[in-house]
Amino acid sequence: MGIGDWVKGMFGKEEEPQEPMRSCDRCGFEFPEMSLLISGDNQLCGECNDKRKKDIAEAEFRRKQALTTQRMKFYCYECKFHFSRKKDFPIRLCPNCGSENFVEEGRLL
Repeated sequence: MGIGDWVKGMFGKEEEPQEPMRSCDRCGFEFPEMSLLISGDNQLCGECNDKRKKDIAEAEFRRKQALTTQRMKFYCYECKFHFSRKKDFPIRLCPNCGSENFVEEGRLL
């Protein structure tokens, strides 16, 4: 043991106990356990938790939009083409072949 080791031992910093590390269940990177957020059975980092919230909000928006935008399905007898349009969209001809011989799919002849 040299003088440098003795000085470090006397005046050096004491090592602080490190917080246990744990990996995020979504991205796999390791973070201190106390910084992870618990979401159900998963422990997520802040960024992954924000992405999860954004995905949930986007799915809810799409669901609401699908409910408000009702579509009607049609079938053309001439070209056997299936297509759909918004309920309030006026349609007179098949967009594929131009025939007037089409019906709403729920009312097939």
